[in-house]
Amino acid sequence: MRVIMLAVLVLGIFTVVVSAGINWKVVWLEPSSPIILDSPGSSIPYRVKGINGANYEADLTHNRYLKVTSSDENIVGVDQESNRLIAKAIGSAKIGVSFGDNMGVVTVVIVNSK
Repeated sequence: MRVIMLAVLVLGIFTVVVSAGINWKVVWLEPSSPIILDSPGSSIPYRVKGINGANYEADLTHNRYLKVTSSDENIVGVDQESNRLIAKAIGSAKIGVSFGDNMGVVTVVIVNSK
């Protein structure tokens, strides 16, 4: 019984660490840079992944502590509910991801190939 309680305690602590963004080595957005969108109005799904202190790779896309932002919302919008990058105008913008103390950046370029 003591072993089970200890295992539950360890898993509970790990869950808090994972959810709060503590002890993560690196986070990144997929697809990687540069992301090319073919015209305003087009969109692409994204995922955010990270590696924690135990070298475990996890999908952080739906974590409530994750922040995904655009350097120019007039060029590229971020819809965190549907996990999509949305092209709004021709140009380029940086998409930043932050989780805890870690950050990653990708470039999104919108062209008019239609």
